[in-house]
Amino acid sequence: MLDVIGAGATASTSIDWHETWKNSPEAAKLEDELQRVHAEGRSRPIVQTEQRTEFATSWTHQAIALTQRNYQAYWRNPTYLMAKLVLNIAGGLLIGFTFYKSKDTLQGSQNKLFVCLLVFDVVRSLTCASQSIFLATIMCVPLSQQMQTVYIDIRSIYEVRERQSRMYKWTALVTSQILVEIPWNMFCSSIFFVCWYWTVGFPNDRAGYTYLMFGVIFPLYYTTVALAIASMAPTAFIASLLFSTLFSFVVILQVDLLL
Repeated sequence: MLDVIGAGATASTSIDWHETWKNSPEAAKLEDELQRVHAEGRSRPIVQTEQRTEFATSWTHQAIALTQRNYQAYWRNPTYLMAKLVLNIAGGLLIGFTFYKSKDTLQGSQNKLFVCLLVFDVVRSLTCASQSIFLATIMCVPLSQQMQTVYIDIRSIYEVRERQSRMYKWTALVTSQILVEIPWNMFCSSIFFVCWYWTVGFPNDRAGYTYLMFGVIFPLYYTTVALAIASMAPTAFIASLLFSTLFSFVVILQVDLLL
């Protein structure tokens, strides 16, 4: 074969293969086929271009897919869920039995006062009921720090790999994190409420409203605030410092209201 095409040792041939191909019926047939394809393409209507989004799927589809993925990831991370659950149970029982069946008397307030002194000196003038409520709100600080660590790990994966491949928008990621964290936080806050409310001895006629505040509204509050601060922070350590600093203003406001 090499000798025929002039690529052998002699590197010469008596046939001009280019001219042979041009004059062959196969070349004529191929040219007719190309002309037919061109004519068929020119006869078709002009394709109207349309502006497409940066991502292959809609925002709603992204949020739903990310929410399903995060629910599976949380379910496969029992250490995080058990830490959240144990913290609420232990905190509820500790605060509840610290102020077990407390009465709003001067002697009862003095007997239970030393626990609050470890938290904030200004609560010396609060009643036992107010002290237990104050300590219950402090529970959101360790819960938020747990949440921020998990969120920043997921955000790091997004920034390194998934944002570069245009898999989904960052707002869909944040939305899915909120939708996953809020049910778990509400569930754990409900367990905290059961361990804390009746142990302290609060009246039954206020249980519904108190549960609405501590079991529903309060988890919504600290979940969104914690994730907002974590979104601004470069690391989990900085997020913890920022949340603790900003939460100190909330504590001051709570104490002012209770006083």
